Amino acid sequence: MRFSEKTRGIVLQQIKYSDGQVIVQMYTEQFGRQPFIFRKTKKKGGGLNIIHPLFLLEIDLSFKENRQIQRAIEISNTPYFVDIPFNVYKSSMAIFLAEVLSKVLIEEEGNKHLFEFLHNSILLLDEIEDGLANFHIVFLYQLSKYLGFYPEKNLSGNQKHFNIAEGRYSAWSENIEYLLNKQESRLFTMLAEIGFSEINELKLSRGQRQSLLIILLDYYRYHLPEMGKVKSLEILKQIFEG
Repeated sequence: MRFSEKTRGIVLQQIKYSDGQVIVQMYTEQFGRQPFIFRKTKKKGGGLNIIHPLFLLEIDLSFKENRQIQRAIEISNTPYFVDIPFNVYKSSMAIFLAEVLSKVLIEEEGNKHLFEFLHNSILLLDEIEDGLANFHIVFLYQLSKYLGFYPEKNLSGNQKHFNIAEGRYSAWSENIEYLLNKQESRLFTMLAEIGFSEINELKLSRGQRQSLLIILLDYYRYHLPEMGKVKSLEILKQIFEG
């Protein structure tokens, strides 16, 4: 079945296919994750010139079910970013987050709530000034809500250690493989009360930020084993530590 459609999309990843063509993995509003083939164009502001990690696009396409690679009729960059392409900190964070999303977003069907969260978060990344260094931390914590393993807020006197396997706080036990220690759990607990609107209130040292990111990535890998290694993590560290 084939039909014409217009949808919004988020660029996740691109792979060179041939001279002048690339395969672009995108997360779309209507169809979830889909691969598209794009050609280079001499038209200013179009084609491969607007395909970069986390760029927001509008796509006119002829969608065909069960087709391995979809073909776009026309694409446009909407809305335009004002800072991400020109800010090395934001662009490196966009590369990192796009790689994570390319590993965890696998559904080939639309999810409006997830798409709106991603779309609005990316727009915020373009706009944010204060709290940028913690953006990816808050983003990953909030994203887990849409992926089905949002941490349970059950911290109590006896349950002080976050259990990565169960996604909740537990009492200390001899089976400590998936338990965070007290210091790590206390640090992780800070994220439970922080959304993007409170990101300025999250005061973290460089070491705390790195610890939280490692915890979050371990948490994701446990619940999504296919995620594997995030190669752009080292680049992100170098940019922010430099």
